[in-house]
Amino acid sequence: DVGNIVRSARKRRHLHVGVESEDLAHGLTAYLNTPAVDEAFRQFNGHTQVNATDLKQMRYPSHPVLVSLGRWAKAHVGYTDVMAAEQLAALTR
Repeated sequence: DVGNIVRSARKRRHLHVGVESEDLAHGLTAYLNTPAVDEAFRQFNGHTQVNATDLKQMRYPSHPVLVSLGRWAKAHVGYTDVMAAEQLAALTR
C-alpha cells in the first residue's frame, strides 16, 4: 500500500519516503504535486500543511502507474505540475 510508505512531506511536497525504488519516489512526488491533488487537498483539509496521516488516508494510482510516472519525471527534468498531470492522465487511460 503506497499510503503506508509515506513518512512526511513539506511545502512543495518533497517526500522523505522509505520506498524500494527511486522511480516510485519520483512518481509519488509528481503525483502529489499535480493541480488536482493540490486542489482536493486544500478543499478537504482547508490548509496546505501535510502530515503523514493525511497522506496515508489518500487514494493513490496503482504502483505500476506511479513507477511509470516517476520514470517519466526523471527523464523530463524541469517538468511542470500540469505536465505531470497530463502524463498521469495518459498513463491511466
